[in-house]
Amino acid sequence: MKQLVKSLCGFLDAGEDLAVATILTRSGSAPRTAGTKMIIRANGEICGTIGGGLVEARAQATAPEIFATHQSRTFVFDMTGDDADSMDMICGGEVEILLEYVPACEENRIVFDAWQEALQTGRKCLLVTPLPTENPQSPLQRCLLHADSTCFGPVPLPEEIRKGLLEATRNCRYPTLLQVAGGQFFVEPSFVPATLFLFGAGHVCQPTAALATMVGFNTVVFDDRAEFANRQRFPRADEIVVVPSYEDCMANLDIDSHSYLVIVSRGHRHDQSLLRQAVQTDAGYIGMIGSRGKRDKIYHNLEAEGISRETLDKVYSPIGTAIDAETPQEIAVSIVGELIKVRAALQRNHD
Repeated sequence: MKQLVKSLCGFLDAGEDLAVATILTRSGSAPRTAGTKMIIRANGEICGTIGGGLVEARAQATAPEIFATHQSRTFVFDMTGDDADSMDMICGGEVEILLEYVPACEENRIVFDAWQEALQTGRKCLLVTPLPTENPQSPLQRCLLHADSTCFGPVPLPEEIRKGLLEATRNCRYPTLLQVAGGQFFVEPSFVPATLFLFGAGHVCQPTAALATMVGFNTVVFDDRAEFANRQRFPRADEIVVVPSYEDCMANLDIDSHSYLVIVSRGHRHDQSLLRQAVQTDAGYIGMIGSRGKRDKIYHNLEAEGISRETLDKVYSPIGTAIDAETPQEIAVSIVGELIKVRAALQRNHD
């Protein structure tokens, strides 16, 4: 998402009007989730994807009308219908798409630039788009809504709506369509719902961080060696932290059920220390690299310290999906595949 928003801001800053397709809702089995976006340029080029196939083709086919009329519209695509079947889109779900005309005006530039900054810095706020009920719709306006109920942007949301939106999204970390005070709003949290903490910046961590960033995780790399944890080795990681020691290195981290902890340090002693800390957090995923023999030895030691077998059984170890991986790059694919699987399960629970 961060890369797509960066591209969107770049096009708007260059004075280029856009059509933007956004999945508002998803039900059943559909390839992409709510909040997924695709930019369609006036020359027909696209950036991003809302799932490909007929649903994407329909958005592209409708885009010239959006550019000509300067109006936005929504449409529902049923992947159980005959048309979908004829295109081999037999997912069996349904998606509602907002196809929006986004002119390169000052109002859009400042709001999207602010959203991009929030995504990059991790500042928590909501991108709120009021949706009129008629179809087609005039160009939409939006604003950023902060936790203190202040707004930034051209849309002056009444206090009743601001409070209602904040209350409705208190525990929500995913884009969602809300009805508040008689109005309809599409709300997108400006923070990445999945943060991957990688402990150990060695040869497995490098491709794992790169792949995880590529598939949308907010990636943070930790090591106690500056010669390993640095921007040259991790050019696309969101954050790199050199800690004095692995001992108590998780104490001040903001770890919750949408956090993913991957332990790939350089030795059993460090792994044991990190796992001891990890199982005391609320992380949604904990994975530790190593053989079953190493895992069993560490589990035995931690059980002797009073950590229950039930707690340890929740750890993914050996880490990664079973694909007979050998090289660091193959192991990274295995790890990130498992992370994607767990994240998708969390998303399904949300839907």
